[in-house]
Amino acid sequence: MVSFKTLKSIDMIRKTETHQYLFETTIERFEGRRGTITASNVIDHINVATPPEFAGGIAGLWSPEQLFLGSLGSCMMATYLAIAEKKKLVVVDFKCNAIGLVQWVEGHLEFTKIDVYPKVFVKNEEDKELANEVLLKTYQHCIIANSVVSVLVHHGEVLLAVDQFVQTQDLDRELIT
Repeated sequence: MVSFKTLKSIDMIRKTETHQYLFETTIERFEGRRGTITASNVIDHINVATPPEFAGGIAGLWSPEQLFLGSLGSCMMATYLAIAEKKKLVVVDFKCNAIGLVQWVEGHLEFTKIDVYPKVFVKNEEDKELANEVLLKTYQHCIIANSVVSVLVHHGEVLLAVDQFVQTQDLDRELIT
């Protein structure tokens, strides 16, 4: 028997019989430590390489570590926007910065801590409470976040869209002077 609580926690996902979804990518070595990631249902590809922090690494291309953090941020955005749409919350903008710490642990390197800084921009002060509720639900339902085993620290913010405009203008002024 499925409880109401269980149904409520999965109500944002399009229902399937088994709640199983398969995703597939392919990496093919191009040359040296460079490769290309593709997926059968995606038009674009991503060029990747060993990051320059490691011996033989190549600067200027995406690294697996950056893609890992990017997948976390993009999953948080997709999850947030899906829940916000369901709640009829108008989101003016969404940005998410992710910073991951890689350390040597028991004979191997791993992400030991990831800080995520989602910023949600809404139009009205009245929307901030609902936007924060949606942010909390996002932390619970983000598939990538739920799959991370390192410490994951959330630093979410909900801001008025006008604040984003003012910050951009201030930055532009600093760059000019």
